[in-house]
Amino acid sequence: MIKIDISKIDSLKYYKYIETYINQKNTKYSLEDINCDLLTIFDKDLKQIITSSPYQIRELIKIAPEDFTKEITQLKNLYEVFRNKWAVEFMEDLGIKVCPFCNREYIFKFEDKINEEPRIIASLDHYYDKDTYPFLSVSIFNLIPCCHICNSKFKHTKNFYNQKHLHPYEDSFNEKAMFSQFFNDVDSENKKFSLLSKERISLSLKPIDCKDKVTQNTIDTFRLETLYQEHKDIVLELIQKREIYPDSYIDDLFHQYEGTLFKNREDVLRHITGGYIEDKDINKRPLSKLIKDISEELDLV
Repeated sequence: MIKIDISKIDSLKYYKYIETYINQKNTKYSLEDINCDLLTIFDKDLKQIITSSPYQIRELIKIAPEDFTKEITQLKNLYEVFRNKWAVEFMEDLGIKVCPFCNREYIFKFEDKINEEPRIIASLDHYYDKDTYPFLSVSIFNLIPCCHICNSKFKHTKNFYNQKHLHPYEDSFNEKAMFSQFFNDVDSENKKFSLLSKERISLSLKPIDCKDKVTQNTIDTFRLETLYQEHKDIVLELIQKREIYPDSYIDDLFHQYEGTLFKNREDVLRHITGGYIEDKDINKRPLSKLIKDISEELDLV
């Protein structure tokens, strides 16, 4: 939910992988034919298409036709090759461990001992869907590692060019939206619930700028405000921890265990909250955006 640092990605490296694969004798692809068709439409070859920045990709979409040749449509099949061969390396280059759309699910690699190869527990979302824009099927900065739910259940083939959404390679959701909670009074309409009940909590997720339709589109498409209602127990625990851990106690813990259990005060706060509470670390652990925002609201961090 923070902007992914794409400076870590060498898009030319992946082009060379794809080029080498295409030029094998036993593939069905012809680099010459692909380039001929791409140059005719876009005045750019496959190398330029694959390495295009998000901004350049949008410029390509502006001039894209509705129908494409077989050579260009075949790039959708080439994506399957990319996923099987290089998705693990791509995700490791990006260095993210949590879905950038929802911040609720881990995405990482594991060793497939049956096939004796690394695999990823993640989807590679085409930010601009490959059925509508097949020429972008293997464009590196059109591929977003994310969880299966966000990709297949919520986003699916929704056209993000026609309806603007935050782009994980260009935008930081963390800077655009904020979780907020309200602990309803026990004597209010929620009096049927116990004193320490998550049902007493009202949790919202809204754009910081109320006129920000792009952020609201993102919240709506990925059902974020609805899904996070299932995490009110985390909010309740943070409310409890704010009472249990006054600042003086947090300071005492840090001074007592500095250099042994904790290297800095942030370590103590991560131990208490259960999440990363610095902006730069939100993509390291699920629910860290929620934990950070509510902890700040409670003046716990």
